[in-house]
Amino acid sequence: MPVVTLKPGADAPLRRFYPWVRRDDVQSVAGDAAPGEVVRVQDVRGFFVAQGFYNAQSHIPLRIISLEQAAVDAAFFRARIRDAVARRAGRIANTNAWRVVYGESDNLPGLVVDRFGDVLVMQVRNAGIERYKPLIVAALAAELAPRGIYERSDVEAREDEGLPETTGTLWGDVPAAVEITEDDVRWTVGLAAGQKTGFYLDQRDNRRLLRGMVRPGDRVLDVYSYVGSFGLHAARAGAQVLCVDKDATALGLAEQAARRNDVGDRVGVRWGDALEVMQSLDAEKRRFTHIVLDPPTLVKRREDLPRAKRLFVNMTANALRLLEPGGTLLLSSCAFYVSLNDLLDAARQAANETHRRVEVTGATFQPADHLWILQVAETLYLKSIFLRAE
Repeated sequence: MPVVTLKPGADAPLRRFYPWVRRDDVQSVAGDAAPGEVVRVQDVRGFFVAQGFYNAQSHIPLRIISLEQAAVDAAFFRARIRDAVARRAGRIANTNAWRVVYGESDNLPGLVVDRFGDVLVMQVRNAGIERYKPLIVAALAAELAPRGIYERSDVEAREDEGLPETTGTLWGDVPAAVEITEDDVRWTVGLAAGQKTGFYLDQRDNRRLLRGMVRPGDRVLDVYSYVGSFGLHAARAGAQVLCVDKDATALGLAEQAARRNDVGDRVGVRWGDALEVMQSLDAEKRRFTHIVLDPPTLVKRREDLPRAKRLFVNMTANALRLLEPGGTLLLSSCAFYVSLNDLLDAARQAANETHRRVEVTGATFQPADHLWILQVAETLYLKSIFLRAE
């Protein structure tokens, strides 16, 4: 096994369960480590610290998989999958779609696995998981007994690892689409296309919270709606809903889902840029009881944050102009670099610009199947605030 020696002090974060080592913290590498190979990690005194996947070309060359010396084999991956399933036992209810494995949070850095009914969708983000993919697929099949496993490794992160994007069936029988349920709402999810692994599982809790606020006859604006997941929950509660997105295919799927859920007469769609559509709605004197702002990731690098914060201010101000007195605004960010305080600050600026007195009624994070590890800040990415405007 190749050996990576860390610089003095660089072992301390690993002993506190942090899973990444950056290039500047590596002192030397002994042995010819192929991309993704498991290496022994030691401190400057030669004492064992951890085992990890090593890839010299990555900006994070070392990703920790174990703080113990262990054989990384079929039994290793089966145990990790079994542990991931056990962590979620009893924490996910009234749905057949959830995250089974969430990378570093489940001690499997670079691996994401989502369950949609009886099909698993797997995403491989680094060379280590890619190297052991056959063992991982076998472990998933053995532990979860799915109908099939589909790969959606079409993510930008693979380029940094020297890996091409790839998609396709890995195991078993994978249909073109599967039906998922969340409470009394049903969607048909296409596995080969769509955003993320096919559906935004991480907004499950917020969808339920918003639905609990909706009353029959309310008007709901679902901005950046994708396939209308917030909007359909609101429509099932009796609201009139308008879904806004610039993905025409996603809006078509939202309309199909609305008809499938017997709320086709209560769900409308509008295609276009979110800010432009909100400005048009304001010009039309449209007003809404509840508004959802759930934009895509606007910040992939720290230097993107100032521009993104201005966008949050602009979109929130547009939403506040459309929100009737006493109405609720849900503002979310799925970007790690956007903090809860950043969201609050953007909302504060927007409230001042629009001369609305705004109450913060709640703040939420990602649901239980997207585990947040306290010592690994990067495992927290979804932040949301609920606002009530006077």
